[in-house]
Amino acid sequence: MIKAPWRVLAADDDPTAGLLMRAALGGGDFVLTLVDNGSDALAEFRRSPFDIALLDVEMPGLDGFEVGAAIRQTHGAGFPVVLVTGRSDPEFLARAGQLSASHLAKPVNWATLAEQLRTVLEA
Repeated sequence: MIKAPWRVLAADDDPTAGLLMRAALGGGDFVLTLVDNGSDALAEFRRSPFDIALLDVEMPGLDGFEVGAAIRQTHGAGFPVVLVTGRSDPEFLARAGQLSASHLAKPVNWATLAEQLRTVLEA
């Protein structure tokens, strides 16, 4: 099990979501690095160590699935990836299952985000 403080790489192209993530994860247990696209997420991942990736599924350029798959290729299938999406259709669920990724439904309950990430990290 990874111990806190946890290093979170988050990628979301919505500036409002980014502000809400910062508010939800600010403080003792999390150190947040936030980028607004998949290419920057992979670049950050190569530069710094992280404990979990929180990825918006629909971003310009590389989407959350592509970023998650690239992270898993370099850091192994057990690296925690959480996809954030408003989709719940069978195609999305199948792709998330293939990636073995957790997912959070939009709209995200920002009040419980930290606890949801703790649950994934402490599993």
